Amino acid sequence: MKTLLALAFATAISAPAFGHDTVITKEKHTDAAKMMGQDRPAQDVKQVIWIGKDHMRVEEGDKVTIVRADLKKLYILDTKAKTRTALDLPLDMKKYMPADMAPMMEQMMSQIKITVTPTTETKKVKDWNATKYTVAMTLPMGGSATQEMWVTKDVGGDRAGWQDMYAALMSASPFSAAMANEMKKIDGLPVLSERTQTMMGSEVKSKESVVSVEEKEPTAELYELPKDYTDKPFDPMAEMKMGGGGGRAPHGG
Repeated sequence: MKTLLALAFATAISAPAFGHDTVITKEKHTDAAKMMGQDRPAQDVKQVIWIGKDHMRVEEGDKVTIVRADLKKLYILDTKAKTRTALDLPLDMKKYMPADMAPMMEQMMSQIKITVTPTTETKKVKDWNATKYTVAMTLPMGGSATQEMWVTKDVGGDRAGWQDMYAALMSASPFSAAMANEMKKIDGLPVLSERTQTMMGSEVKSKESVVSVEEKEPTAELYELPKDYTDKPFDPMAEMKMGGGGGRAPHGG
């Protein structure tokens, strides 16, 4: 859950199949915290997002998630275990959820509320002109989260296209799928995001910032399923624990 919004709202450009794609590199930091009596050390990770006209790839650690809007497919890769999972879009989560888990999951989903509010406050973040957005969430089991995002329109092209791809990415997690439509209110690329989450009496702070935005030519296999990987069935509960589709996730936080 800590990276639930992290879904990097990267921006896509209209580009030919063999042209240059937008590559966004982000740094993500989570403070040390105590959860359910256990100490969790601080964590720093790098996330790299490739986005083209109808395809997207999110890399974070051993997790890679690929959206192929042109094929209506979502791919989840584990580069360490060398496993691959291919899913049809739009994703029907009910097909993969155990029958005995469905009622509990529906109840938890009904407890998730999210409100995205744009403001008129602006500032420079690195070289980008950014506008402040606030995000308030109510989470299951009495949890909550607040987030402050600085969003720029200086980078980008087909924002509707990349928002749809991020919604597809989020659909791989039972929790984040419920938030996809509200997150579409964020018009641009979040270049700086700070989040505070409270759950079970513990508070966790995290920060995410864009390091660079550049254009590169992708390799031919970047958006394809690796042929030497082993097929793995989709496990939505495992995806939920890891932070959701998007590789422990892209939308900021």
